[in-house]
Order: sequence, then structure tokens, then C-alpha cells
Amino acid sequence: MKKLHTILLISIVLCLIACNKETATTQTDVMNNLLVNKIWYLDYSITGNNSKSYVGQSTYFVTYLKDGLTRDSDGLIGNYTVEIVNNQSQIHIMMKTINGNSFELIYDIISVGNTKLVLSKQIVSGTPTQLFFTSK
Repeated sequence: MKKLHTILLISIVLCLIACNKETATTQTDVMNNLLVNKIWYLDYSITGNNSKSYVGQSTYFVTYLKDGLTRDSDGLIGNYTVEIVNNQSQIHIMMKTINGNSFELIYDIISVGNTKLVLSKQIVSGTPTQLFFTSK
């Protein structure tokens, strides 16, 4: 009887451990799969005072490719990774300008779905800008 209780207790513990499979890697894989191989068109942005800016609408777009490359309509090319930093999903991009100058961009992922993407970027001045994209 004591062996049966021990086996039952071990089985319960193993089931509880096995049921908790949600990891940062799984979350980043799901987000990355939603991002890749689509053209994301900027619909509008919102900065600080909640006024919408439609600058770039239908002209600015970005593509995240499966091989980790990103390209945008401004001619910028870079490498990106989807990461979770301090419980915040982020896209980290190492870009190169047309002139070959390197710089880093970090976007917080507010939401990502099959056709909608909302990113937030923090400018040095301190006011975050939310960017609203759609994929067609």
C-alpha cells in the first residue's frame, strides 16, 4: 500500500511538471511565426497626446523574413530577433543604412496577430510612439 501511495505521489508531481510547458522560447516562436513572410503596412502612429499621425500610410512597410532578415520601404536592411526581456516581448533589430552606418532598434510588441501588429518604440526624449500595422 505504501508503494502505491509513493507511485501515485510521484505520478502527480510528474504530471504537474509536464503540464507547465509554456516557455519564453515557445512564446517567441509563436510571435515570430506570426510576423514572418508578410508585408506589414504602417496604418498610423500615436505619440504621447493620442493624436494619430498618418504619415507613411500606404507608403511605409516592413517585412520580417524567416531567415532573420528585415527590410523596409526606406531601404534599410537588418537582422532581427524576437525576445522577451523583463516579461516584455520585443523585436531587436540591428540595421544598416544605405550608407553602411549601423544602428539598433528595439520595439516592444504590444500585440501581434495574423493581420494586425502593434509596436511601441521609446525615443530618447521619453515619449513612446505606438505604431499600428496591417498585413494584407
